[in-house]
This record gives sequence, C-alpha cells and structure tokens, in this order.
Amino acid sequence: KGRGHTRCPQCAPPMRLILLLYALTHVQAVLDILTGLKMPRGLALDLQEGRMYWAEDGTMKLRSATLDGQDLRDVIVKTEVQEAPRDVAVDFTRRKVYWTALCCGLRRANLDGSDEEIVASAEFASGVAILNGSVFWADWMHGQIFRRDMGNSGTEEPIVTGLASPVDVAVDPQNQQIYWSDVGIARTQRASPDGSDIQVLNMSWAIMNTYGMAVDVQGRKLYMADFEKTGELTGSSSDYEGRIIRTNLDGSQAEVLMNEPGMSMPYGIAVDSAAEQVYWTDQKAGRIQRLSLRCASGVLEVPSRMNSTMVQVEHGEAAHGSSIEVRCPTGYNGTVTLACRDSSFDLNRGKCGKRCPAGAQDFKPPGEDDLSYVVGYPEMDDREDVVSECPSPLVGTMRFYCQDGVVLARERQCRQARPCPEGDFLLDHAKVHHSEINHGFMEASTCPDGFEGQYFLQCQDGEVITMYNSSCTATCDSAGSLWVDDGAVEVSHGKIIEGGKLKVVCPAGSAGEGVYLSCEDGYINVTESTCQRSSFCPGGSVLVSSAEILHDNLDDQEQVIVQCPGGFSGSIGLTCQKGMILTEGSCHKGCDQTFTNISGLQIELPGDLEHEMQWKVECPEGHSGELPFKCLDGNLTCPDCKCLPRLSTMAPVMPRVEISELPVAALAAAVTAVILLLCFAAGLLWHRAVRRKAMAAAVAAAMGDIPTHSVLPKSGTRSGRSGHSVSHSTSAASSGSKPKDEASFELVVDLPMALPLYWATNHGIHIFPDPNRIGEVQNLMTETWMSHYTRDRLLHCGGRVPVGCRVANVLRVENHKAYARYSSYKDALRMKRSQPCKRFTVRTSGKINLLDESVNEAYLFHGTNPESAQSICRDFFRMDRAGTSSGTMFGPGIYLAENASKSDEYAKEGSGVYVGLCAVLLCRCSMGEVLTVSQAGDMQERLRDGGYNSLCGDRLAAVGTYREMVFFNEEAVYPEFIVIYTRSFE
Repeated sequence: KGRGHTRCPQCAPPMRLILLLYALTHVQAVLDILTGLKMPRGLALDLQEGRMYWAEDGTMKLRSATLDGQDLRDVIVKTEVQEAPRDVAVDFTRRKVYWTALCCGLRRANLDGSDEEIVASAEFASGVAILNGSVFWADWMHGQIFRRDMGNSGTEEPIVTGLASPVDVAVDPQNQQIYWSDVGIARTQRASPDGSDIQVLNMSWAIMNTYGMAVDVQGRKLYMADFEKTGELTGSSSDYEGRIIRTNLDGSQAEVLMNEPGMSMPYGIAVDSAAEQVYWTDQKAGRIQRLSLRCASGVLEVPSRMNSTMVQVEHGEAAHGSSIEVRCPTGYNGTVTLACRDSSFDLNRGKCGKRCPAGAQDFKPPGEDDLSYVVGYPEMDDREDVVSECPSPLVGTMRFYCQDGVVLARERQCRQARPCPEGDFLLDHAKVHHSEINHGFMEASTCPDGFEGQYFLQCQDGEVITMYNSSCTATCDSAGSLWVDDGAVEVSHGKIIEGGKLKVVCPAGSAGEGVYLSCEDGYINVTESTCQRSSFCPGGSVLVSSAEILHDNLDDQEQVIVQCPGGFSGSIGLTCQKGMILTEGSCHKGCDQTFTNISGLQIELPGDLEHEMQWKVECPEGHSGELPFKCLDGNLTCPDCKCLPRLSTMAPVMPRVEISELPVAALAAAVTAVILLLCFAAGLLWHRAVRRKAMAAAVAAAMGDIPTHSVLPKSGTRSGRSGHSVSHSTSAASSGSKPKDEASFELVVDLPMALPLYWATNHGIHIFPDPNRIGEVQNLMTETWMSHYTRDRLLHCGGRVPVGCRVANVLRVENHKAYARYSSYKDALRMKRSQPCKRFTVRTSGKINLLDESVNEAYLFHGTNPESAQSICRDFFRMDRAGTSSGTMFGPGIYLAENASKSDEYAKEGSGVYVGLCAVLLCRCSMGEVLTVSQAGDMQERLRDGGYNSLCGDRLAAVGTYREMVFFNEEAVYPEFIVIYTRSFE
C-alpha cells in the first residue's frame, strides 16, 4: 500500500515540495510506468536502490522494478489465493520488504525475497508501515490499529480500537505520528505511535474510498489514493472514477491533485520528494502511473484568439497543479494563463489577440448600388471597438470591432439624410412657419407681428434646429398672441405699459389659473403660466369583458362607478386621465340556459343564474342522484353530474319486521366459541397421538429395537438439544392398563440436534473466516460456472459476461437459531414420508460435506452483495421480501441456483472494505420432493396440491440457460457460507 517514503539524509539534500490546487480541465497528464498488470495493489519505493515494490493480486506475487519500469523481478510468488501479497512497505534500515496476506497475517523478507518469515499473526491485516523500528498495521475486520516492536522481545498489541473499517496506515517520522484511513465511516485520522492523542483530520469534503496514503515529510503534505463507483458494474475499469488527493497534514486545504479520465481505482501511493514525483497503482486498470510535479521555464506556442496565427509565449517555471499568468508578446494584447501538468505547460485560459492597424472600409447605402463612400477607423487593440462618423452627405455612425487582427463593421448606420417638411416651429413664445427645408440647408426670416428679432432655421436629418442665436421677443406696444404649454395653448394679450403687469385668463379648451405677463424695457416677459390644454373625456362607451359600458362626459381625473349592463353582474370603475378612460373591475356574464343534456337525459334549469351561483337539480323520474350546477362567467359547469337508473323488482313488498340485534350477536358469539373449542380439542387429540408415537419410538430406541424407518429425527454428535421429553408407564407398556395403586414413572429421552462436526460454537450467531474452504469453494464455483448471456445478466450486470471468478475469502456462518429451524424442517420432511424422497441431483451434489440424501439435501448458490449477505445470515431469508430485487418467474419464493454463474447475475459489489468484491451465499437446502417445470408462472398451488416441497425451474431445457431452485418455505434454506469473490473477464 502507499508509503510516503523520503530519501535518507545522506542520500539527498532536503527539498520542499510545492503543490497547488489542480482542478483544471486537462488532457493526459501522467506517465504510465507499467501496464498490463494483474490487479496491482500496495506500492512502496526503495529510493536508495531506485526501485519500487508492489503486490499483484491477480498473479499472487510481490514484484519489483526500477522507477522507470525496467528490470522486472518476481520477489515473492505464492500459489494459494489466501497467501497472495496485498499491502507493501520497505524498511530502509533493515533492508526488508513487508507485506500482508489474506489469511496468513503479516510477513517480511529480504528485498530479493529470501529469508521469508512471519512477523505477526494478523488475520485481517490491511496496510503496513515502519516507524522507529516498529511495524504498524490495520485490522479492518475488528476496527483496530496494531503495533509490534521488531526487537527480540517485541509483541503485537492493539494501540487504537473501536474503529469501523481501517484499511491503510502511513507514518510521519518527523512529527512522530501515524495516520490511517477508515473507509467504514469515510474518515482519515492520526495519533501518536502509542495510540494516544487521536485526531480527526479536518477534511472539508467527504473521502469516498481511500485505500492508499503517503506522508511527504519534507513538503509537510498528506497524499491519498481515492475512488468511487460511477454506476452499475460492467466488469471494466470504467466502473470507477479515481483521484489523487493532497492535503496539509492536519487535513486542511484538501484538493484534487489528479483526476484525469481513465483513472479507475488508484490503490497504493508513494512519493519521491527529491525527484518531485508521485507514484500510484491503478488496480482495475492494471497499471502503475507517475506524476511529475514541476514544469521548467521556456517558450510555449499557443494559437491566437481566433486561431488565425500561432503566438510564441515565453514563460517561467511552476509546480504541478499551479498556474502562471504571462503577457502576450509585441503586436498582441492580453494575457494567457498556463497550467503546469506533469512537467509540461498547457494553455489553461486567456488568449493573445492580434492588434488591428488603422484603415478604412467602403460603404454603400441601401438601395444605392452606384454610390460608394469610404469610412475610416484608427488603430485598435484586439476586442476594441470604435465609432466613426459617416462622411457627408450621409448621416449616422459606423462601429468597427477588432477581432484578432481583422476589422469587422458591427453597426452600419450611415444613410441618406431626411428633409424637414413644411410646418410650424416654436421659438421662445412665438410660433413661426417655415417651408420644406432639405437636410443641411437653412431658412432665415424675421419674427412675426408683435415680435422683434430674426431667426435662422436649419434642417438636420428631418429635425429643425435654430442657428446663430435666433430669437423672437414680444413687444409691449402692440397687442398679439403668445404660445404657452409647449405651443399647445395660444394666449392673446393687449398692450402693456412699461413696468406694467397683466394676468390673462386661460382660453377656452384649456385649464389653469392663467398667464402672468410683465413689460420690461419694451418687451413682454412671461413670468408664470399655468394654462394647459384640457384633457376631458367625451361621452361614449368602453368594452369590458364583452360588456359595453356607457358613460357621460368626464373631466380630467374624474372617477365614476357604473353598474354592468343586463345579463352581467358586477360594476366597473371609470377614470378619465388625459383624455383616456381607464377601467377597474370586471363584468361577469350570467347563465341563461333553461335546458341541458346529461347522459342522454334532458335536465330543466331556472335560466337566470348569476356568475358563481350554484343550483342543485334532482335527476328525472326513474333515476337517482343530484346534479350540482354552477355558473362561471356564462359557462354552466357540473363537475360531478351523474344520474343512475333505479333498479326495479317485481317481488311484492313485504312488511318490515324489526328484529333486535342483541340476540343475533349473542348467537354468533356462541357459535364461534363452539367452533374454537372443537378445533382446540382436535388439536389436543392429535398432539397426544403424535406424542405417544414419539414415546414408543424413543422407548424402542432406548431398548435397541430401532425400526427400519424411524420416526425420530437424525441425531448428531454436537451440542444443541431439541429437548424431546415423553412419559410412559411400565405397566401400561406391558398390559395396556394401569393399576390404581401402582405409581407411574416418566421416561425422558434427550434427543440432541445434529450440528455439523466442523462447527466451533454451541449457541448464538457467529461468522468466522474459513480460509481452508477457499480452495474447495473455488473448485465448486469453477466447475459450476457457465458463460451464458441471459436477460438477467443484461438487467443486473450491464450485459458483460464474466468467464469465471476468483474467490477472495469464505466466511462460515454458525447461526444456531436459524439452523435449529432448518433442522426441524428437515426432520418434518422425513416424518411425513414413509420412504426417502425421489432422488434429485444438482451440479453441486457430492462436492462439499456429507448431506442427507433422503430429503435431497444439497448446497445451492444465492447472489447478493457482501453487506446484505451478512444481514441474511444473521436473520433469515424473508418471504415478504421475495421478488423485490429480481422478480418472481415461478411465484414469490427464495430463488437459488446450482450454477455459480447464474447467482452471479444477481451479485453486486459491496462498499467500504468490500469495494470491487461481490458475494454469493452457499446455502444448505432441503429440497424434498421436487416439481420440475419449464414454463414460467406462479407454481405454489400446483406444488402444494401435488405434495411437492420445492420447484425446479428448468430454463436449461427450455432455452438452454440454467436451472433454478425455488423454495416457498423460509425454513427450507440455511445460508452456511458467505463467498467473497471478484469476477474474471479474461
């Protein structure tokens, strides 16, 4: 597993590693050192010799190579799955390599594989690290961290307990701390070498499955190999998505160092600080990869912003995962950000845009193909835009935009100018008249009567403007008119004496307090004007919701409320505002229907329903029901309208007789009590008969007279008693009668329940690893594996068919309560039959253990996941859960298979320590009499009526796939082994 080793002080000078956040979109950024490996796991570096060591689960080897992937050597080679190396560490001082194995604890050997020895009997060891002459490892099953001093008197001891599923350890020799990852609760922790001062790392986001850890002592960083599932399993490396994570040693500033496409399941990880490189194994992809952590200075060629040219950009050096900003060279503007990825720079963001020199473009006005004008523009930066005036005689502007050295005309608003039509123009308080003026031309004239001055009017693209301080001033010595309210109101006045003041009332058609005039220096000044043109609303009508609303003349801002016309309900508020009528409210139309048709029946209505009025009508004669009508704005609705015909009968009407309910209830209760009493008596008689039969058989067994087909259950030699007790009288046995003065005695026969001879417990629930079974179960699964493509394989496994499997572990289940139920069911099968069941063989028959052929007992497979497998084994198979996962082709029951490959179709990968591992249950099953069918359907009733105990769904005969065994009794199946395995696709 990943060890964060650094060079010894005499081997290399100190060098601090600088890593920054790497969360950028990127291309292939790592180097494949070795490919084509078979499930590589743990990884460690020997920097003194320049070699790396890794465990290869698929070949059951511990292998070695140089840091560049050359000179491959097999250091340790095993032939048994349970002995395959898993996690690796290198002891620089003693020149030893350590590794863990599935069944055989912690081992070590020389770096060439010689002098192999057992270091600790750790059965569930996972992860290994060396610190101060002590070896540390995690126990993933019991949630503990162990330590052993490698001195002569060193003993192994747990230093941390109570964890969920710790899977890896790493050490920090500088701060004297140990680190571990707990995938059971997705947490990373650390503590002192004696297990004290436990701290939870300050991760700001969840770790998915961290199986590899490495400490960079010089850079004060922690590296983790982490991965998660991407969806349903297909057996390929794309089932997972991996990432390399870097944090501070306290877990802060967690960041993704690498998560490139194709990274599947990174497992072991190690750091070479001096070379500034990180190594890791990818278990699913079968490779070892390396990431360089620094990029050198130089020149990078990048495309210009619109890819029109290539730009040579000079840059400095940077650490992997970091970015540097560089200015674009001469002739270009902007900056680019370059990202360092595995010793080389890539363009991350930004562009170098080429500048645009000054120039001009031709322009042709719309509709004038024979005319062409030249519009100039200045020099521009990339992405800069400028506005240029259109050349005479055109008016408007053109907007130019520089795009990577190319000038584009964005807005062409040049056009021929518009003339100014004949009309009036307000100049001060004088209204002057002008003729039509062409664009750019000017008209000069003297002011009208009553005013002094002159004016110059010029036409600018259809708009008249004044030129040269034009003005017209009213004189005091003559009567005339002034224009106020922006020329809307004409006010007449007489002569005004010098210094005099005059108030003129507002003329007709306007409103206000008047206009105040004064005479100063012979000219009239308008000191105040309140006259404004009136905005009253003449009488008329407005349309509101299809209703015509009539109104009289309304003054400006006057408000009235008008009732809606006939046939409508409601009222409308009207407001006069600047000559316009504004409405508020609505008119709703009533419903005037007198008849309607419901289900072919003519229903009479009142015909004058107002909006939102409800009306209930009885159904016509011969029908029952009530019709709730409602009027909604002229629409008659009836959401629940239904008339049902009344049922008629020709039977005469009988007089009703009142009967008290109390005697009837009492009679029913009495009858029920009698029935229950009879059932109880029958059951008691049956129980006594069975007890006498068992007693007779027990006495016969005690005397050595055992019949050929004994009614007694088969007894075993292990503990776990069934507690059968019977009483019997000696006189009754001999004469059939019992004298009154003769005391009876009780004969108690204790019949022990037969437990498997290899069980290790007498009570409770226990799940033990059984490594001695791995080879036996591997052979059984291999012999029963058939690579068939089925519909269930497509639905549950994505369609990819594995060619076999590889058993990683076998767990034995000793659940005494569940086995007692199973044994009782098996005994009942024997007692119900006078002779053994008709022999029915399966692919697993005679392969494992000695089973009871009289009831067709056999081992069968059931696919699930590792977590659910343990849940089933601690409880029972549940019939109420039947079909919730994979359907019920032959009815709701417990489905098992004689082929491991069939059950594998329903097996799923686990989580935590079981990531990448599937599970099947190997179950003892009492098949009894077996009904064989080939067509789908619920077979429970046929099974029961025919006296059968289980069903064989023979899809092998029907479509050439598999046979499935279906059980409709929970007690008929006992899950005895949990098989943990991986699928093989090649």
